[in-house]
Amino acid sequence: MTKKQKFTIAVSVLLLVVFVAGVSVAVATSSFGSQSDPLVTMSYLNQTVKNDIENQLDSAIDQASAELSALLDAKLADIQDGDNAFKLVTLSSGQTLTCSAGTELMLRIGSAVSTGDDSPRLIDTTDGTSVSSSGTSLTTNHLYMVTIAGNGIKATAGTTKLLVRGTYTIG
Repeated sequence: MTKKQKFTIAVSVLLLVVFVAGVSVAVATSSFGSQSDPLVTMSYLNQTVKNDIENQLDSAIDQASAELSALLDAKLADIQDGDNAFKLVTLSSGQTLTCSAGTELMLRIGSAVSTGDDSPRLIDTTDGTSVSSSGTSLTTNHLYMVTIAGNGIKATAGTTKLLVRGTYTIG
């Protein structure tokens, strides 16, 4: 389940809770009569109380909707910013970074070779060439793109540091 799906479910549950709470508050705060006039007629309930409850509920829903909309916009901006930012990933010798299609990699420190079953393993976007065979050494400070899901790199130095943008797993 993706972050966006989880967030959508959380927002839906929160809206439902706000709705139920609003109805409960509206019912609890309305007075259906007084000590001087304890008799409540059906027309009073239909014309006065029902309208008051609906107005209070509409107001509560509008307020909650505005707050949740602002929260959702902020969370989506955070998610998008997080997905678009490069992350520093450190690998030890022998560890592999397996990526989804479109993931970008830049070797900063150490050494690594291409891995994967499908060719081209990577595209070196810095010089516009394809890395077609598994075991090809990566060049430091070159930007690589994974074109086929499941391809990636394997660290060959004790400490290898990469900048990575996209989805990956370390194995």
